[in-house]
Amino acid sequence: MVRPIARLLGFWLFILGGLFWIGFSQTGWHVASASAQQATPQYLLSVREAEPRRVLRVGGDQSYPPYEYLNNGIPTGFNVDLIRSVAAEMGYEVEITLGPWSEVRQGLLDGKYDLLMGMVPTSEREKDYDFSIPYTYITFDLFVPTNSSVRSLKDLEDGAIVVQAGGLMQEYLRGEGFRGEVILVQDIVNALRLVNEEAYPAALLNRMQGQFLISELGLRNVRRVGTDVQSRKYSIAVKDGNKELLARLNEGLYLVSSSGKLSEIQEEWFGVYETPSAGAYRPLLIGLGVVGGMLLISAGLSWSLSQQVEKRTRELKQSEEKYRLLVENASEGVVVSCGDELVFANRAAAAITGYPLEELIGIKIAQLVHPDDLLMVMDRYQRRLRGEDVPAYYAFRLINRERQVRWIQVHAVVIEWDGKPATLDMFVDISEQRRAEEQIQQQLRHMAALRAVDMAITASLDLTTTLRVVLEQATVQLGADAASILLLESESQELTYAAGQGFRRGLDYGLRIRLGEGFAGQAALKRRTVRVANLNGGGDYLWTPERIREEGFVSYLALPLISKDQVKGVLEIFHRMAWDVDPAWMNFVEALADQAAIAIDNAQLLKNLKTANQDLILAYDDTITGWARALEMRDGNTEGHSQRVAELAVELAAAMGLRGETLTHIRRGAILHDIGKMAIPDSILKKSSGLTDEEWQVMKMHPVYSYNLLSQIEFLRPALDIPYAHHERWDGSGYPRGLRGEEIPLAARIFAVVDVWDALTDDRMYRPAWKAEEALDYIRSLSGSQFDPRVVEAFCALMEERLRLSGD
Repeated sequence: MVRPIARLLGFWLFILGGLFWIGFSQTGWHVASASAQQATPQYLLSVREAEPRRVLRVGGDQSYPPYEYLNNGIPTGFNVDLIRSVAAEMGYEVEITLGPWSEVRQGLLDGKYDLLMGMVPTSEREKDYDFSIPYTYITFDLFVPTNSSVRSLKDLEDGAIVVQAGGLMQEYLRGEGFRGEVILVQDIVNALRLVNEEAYPAALLNRMQGQFLISELGLRNVRRVGTDVQSRKYSIAVKDGNKELLARLNEGLYLVSSSGKLSEIQEEWFGVYETPSAGAYRPLLIGLGVVGGMLLISAGLSWSLSQQVEKRTRELKQSEEKYRLLVENASEGVVVSCGDELVFANRAAAAITGYPLEELIGIKIAQLVHPDDLLMVMDRYQRRLRGEDVPAYYAFRLINRERQVRWIQVHAVVIEWDGKPATLDMFVDISEQRRAEEQIQQQLRHMAALRAVDMAITASLDLTTTLRVVLEQATVQLGADAASILLLESESQELTYAAGQGFRRGLDYGLRIRLGEGFAGQAALKRRTVRVANLNGGGDYLWTPERIREEGFVSYLALPLISKDQVKGVLEIFHRMAWDVDPAWMNFVEALADQAAIAIDNAQLLKNLKTANQDLILAYDDTITGWARALEMRDGNTEGHSQRVAELAVELAAAMGLRGETLTHIRRGAILHDIGKMAIPDSILKKSSGLTDEEWQVMKMHPVYSYNLLSQIEFLRPALDIPYAHHERWDGSGYPRGLRGEEIPLAARIFAVVDVWDALTDDRMYRPAWKAEEALDYIRSLSGSQFDPRVVEAFCALMEERLRLSGD
């Protein structure tokens, strides 16, 4: 694509060059009084006549490898080989001096040198220098440590970047408003070494220089990222106003390029590191086309001016015929844009736009460009005419004669047309390519949407959350205006609304729809999709004409949600305009319905599991309570004791900040606190008189019996603290293990206080119940010896508040 375009542009510029020289000969030369040999400028006669060989004084940078540098004191590099070849074609010897860049630049301005063999043109430099046609591009890239994850400048906004002091990239970062730290070094070698040593995360450097020096210096821990941060043209520089030498240099560049010598030099210096793209030579091809035209014309200037005019006129006509033949038969569309309209177009352009040639020429640019792209296209067009650096290749949408949208890929270059700035625009229709890309992107979006639903299902078993995600994806990815999900109740076989999105009026969540009723009922009963392309033709008993008008719906789709061959509900999709359903769209909505069905099935399974688990827990708790009642019936003196201490222990634990399952385990432990007494003989347990020492030793074993019994039941292991340790004392004098202080589990410390309180305030066979104030005083007296002081304080505060509220 690049080479045909370059040849086409060369032909066009050749024509313009011919017109320029013919005009110049007619106005500037005196045919009658001077011969063609005398009238022709000397620097244009070098093609056929030998001149005395002159010496060009050439300056360059001593440390700019691989372009120009000193190798053991000898000037070396790509620029050195190139300028020698160019000088040879011009008939010149060269005297090359390399030194510090700032001194060399000043030397050209002071007349010490005739030219500098390599410089990037900028608006600031053009004030002091004139530049040849560019012969290559310099591209700036990021260099980072080998294992770095940096991919662009954005990744460095919170870090640092190394650049060469006074270089183009320092100016570039300042102009871009780079927010990170800019580290300045004197040369690129230091920059690469700093990155290689991981002193800084990246350096912004000339790509070819960086690649060359990495190889030369043997740096193993630095690589280039491969991102074109900026590309700049690279030219030969002469002092401002030295037009004659500049013309000779352009002539020499043309001859070096056309002979293939330029490609050989580039391959020798750059081929090892990077193969230049065809686009890198485009500026050279364009410029050298002009020089080539001038050289071809200058070959005939030795003839008389009248013969020259006649010959050039004939050549002009022949070239124009060749150009028109090439352009008119090109497969790409070719137009010339001048002002705000098209002034030239070929047949391919007419075919792509659908306009006849006679209509296309003179049409306004704004009439062809899609309104959404017009601002961008015109901005780039105007900036290109002003000489600003804008992308030469880009894509946009145009509107053809049939008002259809077509995507085109454009390559634009600046030319002159009738003495006015214009652009030569070459373009191809990429509509099918864009359509394929959009389909791929849509499929990727659909996959991402299904992934989002899948993650919602796995991350949360909350059906409401999952259904909300399904509806969000339905409205966004399907372009739906509204969507809803109805769930099927297995017992009543009725549908009810579970979630909705995008409706102007809220859904009736209490509405019950029987199978077979309305569109949704039919979809569930018949287990197939129901589509209504035009709701204006009539709704169902739910979506009445009034409700449809209120919502503004035009089309409707209902899909049954089926999982494991069972209908779980219905997904409804609504559009407020006519909607064309294509296979890809339908595949996605069916996949979305499958995901919704899985989510509903999972939620129902979880609900059933929770119900079964809750039933099992209730059965366990009933069993525990039964054990406690059996023990109380056997004891005879402690009826209701277990239930009372369980309730009070839970209340005190909550007052002390315990929450959740901890309270459940405290309640179960409190109920079972004396379950070990079932292993104590009746002769000891029911003895009315005092126990002997031997009998007390047996009685003190009941916490151990509790532990041995309950530890075998996994469900009750978290509740063991109270049955096993409620007889332990704060001072370590308790049993069965003699635990002290906070070695005693908190639940057991809480229960110990509650157990004594209930024993004191309850009537027993051998004594009446104590008054509340007496019991509280007694418990306070045991704080720090039998009881945890913190628990005593919390318990007394709780009971005093109870007494205050009860009025006792």
